[in-house]
Amino acid sequence: MTNKPYQNANNLSVQNNYDAWYRLQLFNYFRAILALFFITVYLNDWLPELVPGAYSHPDLFITVSVAYLVTALLFTTRIRAKSPGIVPQITIHTLFDITCITILMHATGGVRTGLGMLLIISISMTSLFLPRRLTLLFAAIATLSVIAEQVYSQLVYINYSPALTQAGLLGILIFISTFLATYSARRLIESEKRAAETSAELETIVQMNEHIIKSMRTGILVIKNNGQILMANNAALELLGHAKIDAKTNLQEASNALYKRFLVWNNNTIQNHKPIKQAHGLSDIQTGFSHIDQHNQTNNSHQGRTLIFIEDATKLTQRFQQVKLASLGQLTASIAHEIRNPLAAINHAGQLLEETSVDEADKKLTGIISTHVKRLNDIIESVLQLSRQQRGTPESINLYQWLLQFREEFIATHQLQVYQLRITINPQSILISFDTSQLHQVMWNLCSNTLNHCNMEHSNMMINIRGEIDKDNKLPFIDIIDNGPGIDEETQNHIFDPFFTTSSEGTGLGLYITKEVIESNRAKIRLVSLPAGGTCFRIHLQQAQ
Repeated sequence: MTNKPYQNANNLSVQNNYDAWYRLQLFNYFRAILALFFITVYLNDWLPELVPGAYSHPDLFITVSVAYLVTALLFTTRIRAKSPGIVPQITIHTLFDITCITILMHATGGVRTGLGMLLIISISMTSLFLPRRLTLLFAAIATLSVIAEQVYSQLVYINYSPALTQAGLLGILIFISTFLATYSARRLIESEKRAAETSAELETIVQMNEHIIKSMRTGILVIKNNGQILMANNAALELLGHAKIDAKTNLQEASNALYKRFLVWNNNTIQNHKPIKQAHGLSDIQTGFSHIDQHNQTNNSHQGRTLIFIEDATKLTQRFQQVKLASLGQLTASIAHEIRNPLAAINHAGQLLEETSVDEADKKLTGIISTHVKRLNDIIESVLQLSRQQRGTPESINLYQWLLQFREEFIATHQLQVYQLRITINPQSILISFDTSQLHQVMWNLCSNTLNHCNMEHSNMMINIRGEIDKDNKLPFIDIIDNGPGIDEETQNHIFDPFFTTSSEGTGLGLYITKEVIESNRAKIRLVSLPAGGTCFRIHLQQAQ
């Protein structure tokens, strides 16, 4: 028998449907229990009490009951093996049920005993698996079997009064129950189908949301109010230094500073927009908090959940400054020619005035003119450099060997002694990834800054360049340390801001440009406070592969 005719009702392709096989197994258990019940009735000699002796066939009853049980057990093995397919198995099961129940009904005196009502159960269960047309066919076969049994009994028994009316009523009940069961089965299948589609859509949405959250550039953390981390996306892990987070991790373990900020916010729900400074070369982070369980009023309980947004504060500041500087750079580039021509004329006139004048007061004034013309020209050059800044091409550089060459050039230019620029790299085989020309620009700016702002004789100035591998993130870093007076806390907060300077002759762009160049090479620079005084700029570098 082919399966094709049976695969058209509600796309009932249930060959590998676990629920369908499970339901079929349950119905087969019912079949086995029913057979055991019949055997129990026989063994306890209850059959003569239930059925008149003239129409009772105990031997036939027990034979069919045992056969019914054995076949049910055989069906169990085939159901577990899922062979043959579910439609052929149901067809065989139903025909076997009709045959056995009809014979048992005959063995117990016919339709009057009520045993034929079991056909209603069998046909109704069949409707859960098969299409309506095939189910109605089985209903018709069952009805004809009941009527045939009555006709056969009338032919076999003497003085037998056939119950054709009851047989007909039973057939009608079989058809009615079949229609109702088929309708219910169809609605059930449609409901299951809709539920499966809804479940699949929900699963797709959940997976899509998880993918979106994981791929977001903004860090996302979900925590309980007791600090337990429930979820963290990739951006959050990166911003927190790839902290190891599992189901037992507490926010305090991942970031103590962030945990303290959360406690303050959870107590007064006031957002603190001040960036959180992190150690080990990690970016400063900007945070935002939001209660997830506001409607449950569990904000102050340990079971409440909180959503934490984490952003790279450095990038936020950088975007703001880039917008500001881009406009300024475009403006400066467009008017640089118009500004430089008057500056050149002013500078030239000042030089002529200085050469022709013998008055000391006039020479002092011309000196002021030259100084400020030079400063204004330096500012224009710095801003133009920002507008022309290009991303570097990282190269593999042996840090120690490169610094030795840099020291020779730097001390020769500034007339320093070798011992005044000390280099300590451990291990000396450290390889970094950086653009060579831009690394030269960075180191030159930082070391020159040290000389320009040390407030002491150059002969007393000491610069110590120290490089190591960070024990936490296993990445190289170098420190540029001087023996100057250090930098006060207020200045430290703005030292990398554009146009911020403490010198009357500076442009305020040197360290900002240095920071931009460093970050374009996927590195970071930090100002490290030293207990013994002095200034330390730490550059966290990328290791060459």
